[in-house]
Amino acid sequence: MNSLEHRLHIGLSISLLLLFGFFWFLGQKSMDDLTHEFVGSRLDHDIESLLATLEIQSDTISLKKDTMPPVYQQPFSGHYFIVALKDKPVIHSRSLWDQSLVIPKLKTGERVLSVTDGPEDQKLLQISMAFNKKGVELSIVLAEDLSAINIQKQQFKKYFFILSLGGLLSLLLLQRIILRFSFKRLETVRTDIKSLEEGEALKLPENVPSEILPLVQEINHLLVLLEKRLERSRNALGNLSHALKSPLNLLFQSLSARDEKIDPQKQAQRIDQLINRELKRARLAGKGSSTQRFNASKEIPELIEVVKQIYLNRDLLISSSIDNQVTSFADREDMLELIGNLLDNACKWANKKINISIKKSDIVSDKINIVIEDDGHGIEKEQLTLLVERGQRLDESVDGTGLGLSIVNDIVKLYSGSIEFTRSSSLGGLQVSVTIDSK
Repeated sequence: MNSLEHRLHIGLSISLLLLFGFFWFLGQKSMDDLTHEFVGSRLDHDIESLLATLEIQSDTISLKKDTMPPVYQQPFSGHYFIVALKDKPVIHSRSLWDQSLVIPKLKTGERVLSVTDGPEDQKLLQISMAFNKKGVELSIVLAEDLSAINIQKQQFKKYFFILSLGGLLSLLLLQRIILRFSFKRLETVRTDIKSLEEGEALKLPENVPSEILPLVQEINHLLVLLEKRLERSRNALGNLSHALKSPLNLLFQSLSARDEKIDPQKQAQRIDQLINRELKRARLAGKGSSTQRFNASKEIPELIEVVKQIYLNRDLLISSSIDNQVTSFADREDMLELIGNLLDNACKWANKKINISIKKSDIVSDKINIVIEDDGHGIEKEQLTLLVERGQRLDESVDGTGLGLSIVNDIVKLYSGSIEFTRSSSLGGLQVSVTIDSK
């Protein structure tokens, strides 16, 4: 199942199981250690009492009568002791009867706490200590049966397990409810997309969880790009219709009235030029996704090569300068058409050289500055305003429809930018400066 909710639920459930397993293990170990230390501290007191009652004379050790509690006198009572010299028992409690305890090798002052098996299959907590009393080194081993304590521990573990299991199941249920409630908020996004598909909304609302807000913003950005693309396509169709209308009307007049002043071949050539113009624009746009961002460092060299192929007979020198701070920006197809049209216009009027530079307007803003200049003869100030008017041409001797710069102007407006025409200070020809919002 490729459900994000299901995968999260499984992952969180495993995490809870591991966490409760760790707490269970830690709780069991802590309980055992606490029990052993508690019983061990009591045995320490018994060892001190036993050591105080030992009488040492020469190499013999004896125990004062009736000094130990009766529990050490009753056979297999669960309370045992042994006093040993050189690891050999010399005194042992009557409760051991004919049994014995393990006597470890110890150094004076050393203390060992361990769990061992005792008489009658009893589980004993044994404490062993080494002493030096009146120059005699001896060992005392005391042990106590843990059976009664273990029964209490097992009962506690059972209750603890039931409580932990109930808590775990409750948390898993609560977790599922929280996940289901959280992912239910995504249903509104699906509903909004459905409304968008049916034309009831123009963009997705952005009052969504922060985790999917970037996705919604990118979808809205994509919608804006598609809207711009649609508007530009409509403008392109209008431009083409506008350009084809005149030669077609003249052809119709020539065919119907047989007007000798109208040259059908010339009008057909104009139609051919228009078609070639649109094919050239398609070549400039190149391949790639319709929603891809424009990477100037990658696309500009390729665009220059395409333009050089179009104007192969001109042997033009086209140089480019791209600022390293300029990252991917705007829509790839929009920028290819904008820069492609400007380069195409520069190639028509240039004598030899064309420069293109792309850089950020400043460090803080998101504005991108695109400058294309050539070494042509330039134009007069009074003609600058005509450049961006649809269908206007300043020289009929050069191929074209006069629509290229108007298309550039339309794209610049879509990106809330500006366009400026001046004379190039370095090359002497026309300089076109375009500033657009990189977003």
